[in-house]
Amino acid sequence: MQQKHPMNLDIEFQELPIVEAVFYTRLGLQLEVFTIRDVSDWVDEVLLREDEPDAFFGELYRLLHTEKQRVLAYLRQAFPEASFSVRPALAWLHQLFVTGQWALGPTLTSLYRLRTLVVSDQEVGWIYGLSADYEQAAAAPAAQPKVAQQTAAFLGCYQQYTFANRRQWPLLDAGLEVQLASLQS
Repeated sequence: MQQKHPMNLDIEFQELPIVEAVFYTRLGLQLEVFTIRDVSDWVDEVLLREDEPDAFFGELYRLLHTEKQRVLAYLRQAFPEASFSVRPALAWLHQLFVTGQWALGPTLTSLYRLRTLVVSDQEVGWIYGLSADYEQAAAAPAAQPKVAQQTAAFLGCYQQYTFANRRQWPLLDAGLEVQLASLQS
């Protein structure tokens, strides 16, 4: 899965503490929303901008020239207990899907990887349901547009979960269950 336009992580992670940026970097790489090149560009920006960059970035820079699995292992070891909302990742998937950068199959593959990280049973149900619908639609291609429409609608519930919009997340969280329930009607 290759995105057409690179993600500017320096802008995306502008105000995030390192622990949170590491969590989202690892998540983005696992979902294949980010590439190693995206991460490398971000680390380059940090190293050039900071007078005394955190040692974490120096080691990450070194590892970026090895293999993806080593980078992921380092990110996992750096802050093993760190866990944050995965809803921004759902916003990334929404953006990639609705702009046509990703097709339905890759979008649902990445969405399925999030099934154990989302917080509500309703979200889990939607992820499993969309995956099952997609598998059934493989045998009946005429059903794929409906699955694509449902996927766009589900992911559309998360489009406002950006880091720039972070102060609104509690408000968005409060209305999310109602929004997801309204999709079923």
